Formats: sequence, C-alpha cells, structure tokens
Amino acid sequence: MKGYARNLVISTVLILSNHALFAQAVTDPEELFSEGEYFFLSEEYEEARYYYLQLVEAFPDHANFNWKVGNTYLQIPGQEFLAIPYFEKAITKTSIKYKKRKFKEKNAPHHAYFRLGNAYRYNNELEKALEIYDIFVNSKDFEGNYNLRIVETEIASCNRAKIIRDDPVNASFTKLEDPVNTSSDNTNAVTSGDGNTMVFVTELKFYDAIHLSKKIDGKWTPPEVLNPQVGSDGDFYPTSLSYDGKELYMVRHTTGNDDLYVSTLGESFWSKAIPLNTYINTRANETHASLSKDGNTLYFTSARRGGTGNLDIYRSERKPGGDWGEAVNLGPVINTPEDEDAPFLTIDGNRLIFCSKGHFNMGGYDIFYSDLETNGEWTDPVNIGYPINTTGDDLFFYPIGNRFQGYMAKVDRDGPLTYDIYLVEIPDQEVIPPDTDLPVFNRDFIIKLYRPETGDTLFLQYNKEKDVIKSSDPSYRIIIDEGK
Repeated sequence: MKGYARNLVISTVLILSNHALFAQAVTDPEELFSEGEYFFLSEEYEEARYYYLQLVEAFPDHANFNWKVGNTYLQIPGQEFLAIPYFEKAITKTSIKYKKRKFKEKNAPHHAYFRLGNAYRYNNELEKALEIYDIFVNSKDFEGNYNLRIVETEIASCNRAKIIRDDPVNASFTKLEDPVNTSSDNTNAVTSGDGNTMVFVTELKFYDAIHLSKKIDGKWTPPEVLNPQVGSDGDFYPTSLSYDGKELYMVRHTTGNDDLYVSTLGESFWSKAIPLNTYINTRANETHASLSKDGNTLYFTSARRGGTGNLDIYRSERKPGGDWGEAVNLGPVINTPEDEDAPFLTIDGNRLIFCSKGHFNMGGYDIFYSDLETNGEWTDPVNIGYPINTTGDDLFFYPIGNRFQGYMAKVDRDGPLTYDIYLVEIPDQEVIPPDTDLPVFNRDFIIKLYRPETGDTLFLQYNKEKDVIKSSDPSYRIIIDEGK
C-alpha cells in the first residue's frame, strides 16, 4: 500500500507538471511546433494534438501543420475519422523530400495520400479509400520510394470490408448505464460465470482504475477500486475473471514488455497480483489470458519465438499442484502470420472467440469465432460480422453463455468520443424448415487461395444463411457448375 501511495503521489506531481505546461500561454508558432513534436514522440497524442491544432488555427492552409494534426488523430483510437479534413488539405502540397521534424517545412510527406486512404477506411468510406490508394500508387513519386505490397494489403482490406459490410448481422448494442460507464474511457469488461460480478477499467484523471461492480437486483453497484489490493499503479488491465469469480487475470504493461499476472480473492480482499510462471511469461510480450469454465485450461497470447506470426494464441493445462504447464500453440488454423489476441472460451468450452489482424477481416483487428469439433480440432475461423466488426480495430469481445452474447467497448461518435461498455447480442439464426430448399453447405466457411510465386491471396467467403459465395477481389466472377 505504501508503494502504491508513493507512486501515486509521484504520478500526480508529474501530471500536474504537465498541466502546468498546458496552462502556460504558448503563442510562438515554433514553440507550439516543438511542444507538439515532443508529445507526439512521447506517444502523448492528445497533448500533441492540442499544440498542432493551434498551428492549424493560425495557418489553416499550411500542408505540414494539417499533416501533423491528421497523423495525430490517426493514433487516437476511436478518433481516426477526424483526421480526414486535415489530410485532405495536406495532400494539396506534398514532397518526397519531406523533412519531418523541421518547423520550416511547408509541405506534407507524399505518403499523406496513403494515410488519407487509411482514414477513409476507418470511416467506412471504402470507395474513397480505394480511389486515393489508386492515386497514390500511380503517382510519379511512388515507384522506388514506397512498398507496393503495403498498399495492396490495405486495398485487399477494403475489398474484404465491402463484402462483410454488405452482409450485416442482426446485432443489438445496449450501453451499460452509470456507474459502469462514465464520461471517461471504460474498457476490458470481464464477468464471473453467473454474470453478477464485473471487473473493468476506467480511465481516471491520474491513473487507470481497475473497478469491480456487483449486480444486485438487476443494477450494478458503485464500483470498488482494486488497484491498492492487487498492487497496480495504473499499469494492470483485466483480461479475464474465473467462472467462480475468485481468480482475476491481468496484463501488466511496462516499458518494453507485457506480462500476465493473477490475483485471488480471499475472504474479503484480493491478493497482490503475482506473475504467471515461465511457461507462460517470457522475455517477449504476453498480452492476454483467460480460463476455461473448470479453471484447468489457460488460453493466452504470446509473441514468443517459434510461433506462426507475432502474437499467437496458446493454451496451457493446470498441473496437479495448481501451476501452469507447458504452452501449446493452437496451430495455423487459428494463428496467422499476423497478430491474434484476446482469446475467450464460451462456457461450454466449444467455441473460441478471439480477435485477429489476419483471416478474412475488414482491416485492423476483427473478432472471429471457431468451434471445437468432436475430433478436438478447431474449425476455420469465421468473422463475427458487421456492425460488431468495423473497419477499425475491434477486440476484446467477452462472451456470455455459449453463443453470440457478450460485452465489448465501443466509441459512440455521437457522444464524447470515449469508449463505453456495451452488451452485444445477436439473435439465434433462423432454423430452415425441412420442407424448404437447404443451403449447399451446412455452415459458414472461408476458402483461401494462395499463389506462392507471387504471394497473391484470394478469399472466397460462403454465407450459409444467404447461400452465397463472395470473392475478396470483385474482379473475379464466381460460377458454380451444378453438374447434371
């Protein structure tokens, strides 16, 4: 407790010092630029935006200043779409010889076109994104200076997003009320198996608070702050809560490394969080952990060597003494050369819900599900669908029960642009009566066609409900020869 209080005091002093910087009336443009650059390089993007916006207010047509604001918005989750008008001004004057940290630079970098395309994609303006990517690729300064494969990846994301967006799922979103959601960011909601205990994170003025709330008579109680009990200085974030509500798994974010910790509930208080063993934590990043209902299987993510990509999903079995055993990679059906994160099991243990930058996604992280077959193998992951998934990063879908119901955090663009926790529900799919025509296949699936010589990839996605197959590349026509 003393360590927590001491660090909190130090943090408070530092933050107050930063607020003092804001209080000072900085009017010199070069000083505004310098302050903006300092905060941007420190990844303090909202502070950087504060200074850059003052420059744009004074010089509204300055390409470089508009670039700075747009590029800063692109780093703030949930606010990426606000970059669009600034990038649109930035591309009016670009240079391949851009000097990125020079106050006297008046041009924007030529890849402002690429960033504008990304902002359009985040805003679900896919046709505009494809148009601007095409302008960028065919510009005279592109060849020899930029990587075509990176742009092609974004183009493929837009084409996949159009397919997924055109087949929306019937999802409902119910925003949780006070005291769970506040005017700040509220994320990482996890619950006990009975649904009556919720742990989540709220961004407070001086630190990120781990909150615990109980559901009593259908209402959530005012949250209890767990930071002092688990020993968090604002660097712990919940990843799961055991079915019985007595084990809280968390990730600790430190400079250069993320590790997984666990705290257990005693008679009245939570224990100091302790790191998981070296089968789980390594020198690489471990970002997420969750438990099966019986508490004997841990699913977690790690960037350790030997994986399929960077972040992969692993599982570990609890040994008789209670500690965790060797980690086993879930394999290439689940893991891709991209990142996978935030795995959760449904209560029956038969469905894995996770997020991935790979598979058939709309761009960034999307949420997927895979079912466990009777032979112990996982089925090909299926995109959970739009509008649960968007063209931005969508992750941390905490399932309730056995199918499509769960908690996740989303930004309400009609509000203060902060993350709120929602209950997401997808009604059970309609059962096709036996006297009607049956679909060709009995479940959704994705076919990936890969050409090793060129690295080209084509996805074919089958939708059982609509009995249709769509291609990720609209230039291909799909003709099914039914045979006679």
